[in-house]
Amino acid sequence: MRPIEQLGKPMERERDLIKVPAGRLTGAAMWAAAKVRVLQWNALMSNRAKLKQVQEETLQEHLQHSASTEFGRAHGFSSIRSHDEYVRRVPGRTYAEFEPYLERMRKGEVDVLYPGLIPYYGQSSGSSNTAAAHKFLPISEAQIKWQQKAGVDVMARYLDLYGDRELSGGYFMALFPPSIIKQTGPVGVASNPGIMALHVPYPASMLQLPKPPIRDITDYDQKLKAMAEAYLDYDIRTLTGTSCWFSIFFDKVLASANARGMNVTSIKQVWPNLRALFGGGVPADPYRSIIENRVGRPIALMDNYNATEGGIFACTDSRVDNSMMMIPDRGVFFEFVPREDHGKPDARRYPLWAVEPGVDYSVMVTTQSGLYAYYMGDVIRFDSIFPHRISFSGRTGGVLSVTQELVNTLEVERAVTEAGRRENATYVDFAASSEVGVDGTAKGRYLLFVEFERAPASIEAFGEAFDKELCAQNRVYREHRAKDVAILAPVVYRLPAGSTQRFMQELGLNGFQNKFPRIIGDERMKRLRSYVQT
Repeated sequence: MRPIEQLGKPMERERDLIKVPAGRLTGAAMWAAAKVRVLQWNALMSNRAKLKQVQEETLQEHLQHSASTEFGRAHGFSSIRSHDEYVRRVPGRTYAEFEPYLERMRKGEVDVLYPGLIPYYGQSSGSSNTAAAHKFLPISEAQIKWQQKAGVDVMARYLDLYGDRELSGGYFMALFPPSIIKQTGPVGVASNPGIMALHVPYPASMLQLPKPPIRDITDYDQKLKAMAEAYLDYDIRTLTGTSCWFSIFFDKVLASANARGMNVTSIKQVWPNLRALFGGGVPADPYRSIIENRVGRPIALMDNYNATEGGIFACTDSRVDNSMMMIPDRGVFFEFVPREDHGKPDARRYPLWAVEPGVDYSVMVTTQSGLYAYYMGDVIRFDSIFPHRISFSGRTGGVLSVTQELVNTLEVERAVTEAGRRENATYVDFAASSEVGVDGTAKGRYLLFVEFERAPASIEAFGEAFDKELCAQNRVYREHRAKDVAILAPVVYRLPAGSTQRFMQELGLNGFQNKFPRIIGDERMKRLRSYVQT
């Protein structure tokens, strides 16, 4: 990883920025508390017995708390004493299978999956092929408290990794959806980040930007512009949000600064003390080059794996390793199903303490909000165990496979990143698709759509590098590509500037929770193809 010794240090004479009164006085205390938490966390993750104990206690807490509910009685929660018994009693379920229970709960019925009434439902960025069309996931008061603690964990990792004792001297800015709670009967519906923004504890809430009414602007382009204009003179220390939105926001900030006559070319000239970006939703590494280009220097980029179902599950714990360390003691019980077993009635279900490295697992969670053995639809891989570090591999339904090679999202991202490194190219975003029956044959090939920030000298060379790295990443792809036996060379399409934003807007996916889709089907592929046709 790049040297980051100068993170947050002014690169030139600092403007007279609005700071947090007495903020620096808390910096040393925050750092000391972070050191304690990280030591405790590391000890937990390196000890199998402790990890097993913590996860078993989490499971038992959820089962006993909900034993008297309709679901708990039907599955004998009160008598379950082990993970093996849990597997026998409670089968894995998808959102579609939970939806009938959740719809009753949203209408006000109590003691269904969870004792009493759950006040909030997070509208996930995912979609559901069921009655509700979108996923509405329960968020209990207990989950909110656990999520707050997991959020502090991510901050603790940053403070420990970088020894930063001045973080609290400025403001923390969040690129979150609006915190508008839509009341539907007795419960409220919003995005999980929007709900969490309403529950930031004091005094942290004093540091959080944006404030209302900017916080609750529903038009995202208008909101970004308003944030950029309103906070140019604030001492911004961190930015939180989905990683793919950082550079988009930075463009708005630079435009606002230059409209004011500041004549700047980088974010470091506007916010010289910006020291860390807390990303999530998509792997951060593919966006690093364009982000650092906008900032004007290297910057700490703390990644995390989060979901509406339970908050933050893992985060960056190293300056040299892109894997993320699991957070096992924040209210979520984890199980992992080998990808090939996903959805099977007799699927093998491994608890966190029994997984193996190098295996693609479908993620299953039991939460503090009434989801039990719930298939999230995500696929992860453990890069190491004890400590357990993961990489996001994709979605259970999101793979490229023209000959059963099952290339996943992570492999596509690694191949694009490597192609960019080799060909000195950077990109705004990209998506991959496939087609079969090429030129009247039975062979297939991959199609890669890229909006470049800095285009390679040769699109063909970029495609060759992408192809070579996919061969390195996926054995079956490599075997089926050899001598064009079944898979032909990929085709790279260069998208015109602005295409990725246009694509997201046309799909109605322009919210801060939404990510540019990495693997796309035929209809979306045709739409992107039309952008490059003259």
